[in-house]
Amino acid sequence: MMKKTMMMMALMLVAYSASAQFTLGPRVTLTSSVLSLKETVANVKDGSAELGYQYGVFARFKIPIIGLYAQPELLLSNVNNNLNINNTKVNLSFNRIDVPVMLGVKLGPLRINAGPSFSFLTSAKSNVKGTINDVKNNYKSTTVGFQAGVGLDLLKFVIDLKYESSLSGLSNSINLAGVALNTDQRISQAVLAVGFKLF
Repeated sequence: MMKKTMMMMALMLVAYSASAQFTLGPRVTLTSSVLSLKETVANVKDGSAELGYQYGVFARFKIPIIGLYAQPELLLSNVNNNLNINNTKVNLSFNRIDVPVMLGVKLGPLRINAGPSFSFLTSAKSNVKGTINDVKNNYKSTTVGFQAGVGLDLLKFVIDLKYESSLSGLSNSINLAGVALNTDQRISQAVLAVGFKLF
């Protein structure tokens, strides 16, 4: 009985995929991000771009009538940033669960898309001269941003180049390297993502 039920569910999923043009597959991403301060702060400067990565899954399906597609993703992310505080480089590492939800249009193999991106912080650490500190309490557990970019479908590969920026700040204060100041911190990043269509 269980085998028959599983077989029926698999057949229904295949049928739905064919009719709704549903796509699902794994996703890996390389990011280059910068942590910036909204206000100018004495003795604190924005950091340089740092590489990070994401991995997870993506799905895509057509939205009936309006001719657009939706592409939600569920990604585990490691985002690296730095700030220069009192001429000391402070490295920051954020682990997050990211959920971008892109809406787009296809122009042949090319795609144009944009949408919100929701981030859920799981850990945050700073590294000052080899001393690692847990700074998760300095940052919001949930933030909202947006992504916009272009994509290419090549055989079973799904390639996207996107820009992401914050709609809400990560924190309204700095408490790092002995400095405690009020300022809005935000992350912007370039995203190069590759996925593979399983079906």
